[in-house]
Amino acid sequence: MDLVVNVGSSSVKFTGFEASGVRRFEGEAALHGEALQLQVTDAEGGMLADAVLPVAADPGQGVAALVEAVADWLTTQALSPRCVLHRVVHGGSQFVAPVIIDAEVCAALEALTVLAPLHQPLNLAGIALMGRQYPGIPQIACFDTAFHAQQSPFEQHFALPESLFAEGIRRYGFHGLSYAYLTRQLPRMGMEADARVVLCHLGSGASLCAVRGGVSVASTMGLTALDGLPMGTRTGRLDAGVVLHLLVDGLGD
Repeated sequence: MDLVVNVGSSSVKFTGFEASGVRRFEGEAALHGEALQLQVTDAEGGMLADAVLPVAADPGQGVAALVEAVADWLTTQALSPRCVLHRVVHGGSQFVAPVIIDAEVCAALEALTVLAPLHQPLNLAGIALMGRQYPGIPQIACFDTAFHAQQSPFEQHFALPESLFAEGIRRYGFHGLSYAYLTRQLPRMGMEADARVVLCHLGSGASLCAVRGGVSVASTMGLTALDGLPMGTRTGRLDAGVVLHLLVDGLGD
């Protein structure tokens, strides 16, 4: 069995697949106010778990509790996965394809926390916990930024000096794993291989992506996951002048 874990900003989703690719179970642990709900169903939709637990009011602690709840349930099932695959939000310019996780990879991903402070620590916490849960089992990181790595330099550059681009100040784009899945569904909808489409990822975090021929052309998100559409806890695109105005004239008034 292969175990897929997706630690998000407000939920943890996980799925177990048989070696044949057939889904064995899927579950979600999500925050609802000050309560944690864990639900797991089997391949036929039968309920394997349905529990509501209290959690701390602090959102960061709450998501950590979600990861712990998932690990606890997995323990009760005595599962022995071949590998654990993780969705990781930020791969920077270094990680543009899935990679086997080791100490060096973890250190590189931790260095990217400054660019994804809400998500990256939680992704790393999930990796650490699964490592303790299944020592010696390979873990693989798949990156939300990787889908957009083929965008043209024109799309990736900000109007800033080239030296800053070389230092990693660029548009990365996010939700790439979601968009990669959607592009694989387009031919099933009768679309041509070179179709030009705008795809939407709508949730607590939200973005749009222009795709041509299954390849990302442009995304509403940039250096971090703050840019673009208004979201559940993020303003989206905001004139930098607003920030300067609040700092100089309006902050705290």
